[in-house]
Amino acid sequence: MANECLELQDLHGVNVNLLLFCAWIGTQAITLNRSDIEAATQIVAHWDAMVVRPLRSARQEMKADPDVATVRARVKAMEIEAEQIEQAMLFAHARRIRSTDADAHRGDAIAHNVNQCFAVATNPPLSKAAAPCLIEAARREKS
Repeated sequence: MANECLELQDLHGVNVNLLLFCAWIGTQAITLNRSDIEAATQIVAHWDAMVVRPLRSARQEMKADPDVATVRARVKAMEIEAEQIEQAMLFAHARRIRSTDADAHRGDAIAHNVNQCFAVATNPPLSKAAAPCLIEAARREKS
């Protein structure tokens, strides 16, 4: 699942925390519409652009130089902390979201939300399920 999420991030620019948020909220049987996902995106956009992505970029840049392995490890730890803050921002936002169409997706809010998140993040969206491993893992977690 991790590789799948990172591939969506690297190839399509999908925010993995947002993708995980959409799957998680789907486990609560809450379906999200496009405006819900756009609102969540806006909540983390500035933090992601100004903190998370620059730390990720710096860490990736250091990969090629073994002489900075210690610094790279510290940057990685800061990147993880920054992502945890982003997750907390999304969790706080979740308290304000209520399902607008609970029965429309016959209980598969997880797949709906993940695919909707991917559709919002990319243009044009994929013709297949965006993250089948993530969707399946979230379904197992829900059970």
